[in-house]
Amino acid sequence: MPGSIYRFVKQKLISHGVDRTPDGLITITNQLVFLDFVRLERAVRIADFNAVQSAVKRIDERVASLGKRHLIVFAFMYLRFSDGTPKMTHADVETEDGGISRLVEYRRAVTPEERLIADWGRLWDERIGTRLLGLVYASKSVTQPSTIEIPIIPRL
Repeated sequence: MPGSIYRFVKQKLISHGVDRTPDGLITITNQLVFLDFVRLERAVRIADFNAVQSAVKRIDERVASLGKRHLIVFAFMYLRFSDGTPKMTHADVETEDGGISRLVEYRRAVTPEERLIADWGRLWDERIGTRLLGLVYASKSVTQPSTIEIPIIPRL
């Protein structure tokens, strides 16, 4: 991938809407938070699930220390919308033996580890992403968004 990893990460975060709210902007204006996202991108590029979990944990700790733990949603979105996510999922088809066949298409060939990383991000995003984005967008009109209980991100 030609170009700077820093530019790539910034553009990807902006594509997820970080520039639309004061809280979201922290992900690209706070140097330490931004560098944690660069670390996440490096872990994604080498498709190392343990390194990805470690990078997400570091982002979680960093944004929590700023009182902005809801910004972890952008890490989950970062993973969810990656090459490991199917471009298209076709309807499930029941097989003759009663099983289910599912055909998915990817933008390129992906490894099982890349799929695991994207699925892990998708699961967390589906579980708590909507609530967290609500807090991010609340920062547009309220100085301090209301708190929400965010579960501890387990390590596998």
